[in-house]
Amino acid sequence: MISRSKALTVAITLGILAGCASHPSQQVGCAQPNYGGAVIGGLAGGLLGAQVGRGSGRTAATAVGAGTGAVIGSQMGCE
Repeated sequence: MISRSKALTVAITLGILAGCASHPSQQVGCAQPNYGGAVIGGLAGGLLGAQVGRGSGRTAATAVGAGTGAVIGSQMGCE
C-alpha cells in the first residue's frame, strides 16, 4: 500500500507537470538548448526520486525523476 506522503508527492508532481502543458498553437521548445538547466533539473529530480522508492523501485524512481527533471530544467527560461 502506498503511504499518504508518497501519494501526496506524486499528486503534487503531476499537478506541476500538468501546469507545464502548452497550448497546441504555442511554440514548443527553446531556440537554443539549456544544458545547465537540464543538468541541474536532472540532479534535483534524481535526488527527489531517490527519496520516493525502496529497493529496485528506488532505482526506477531515481531514473524517472532525473529524466523528468532534466526535461523540465531544459525548458526553464523558454518563452
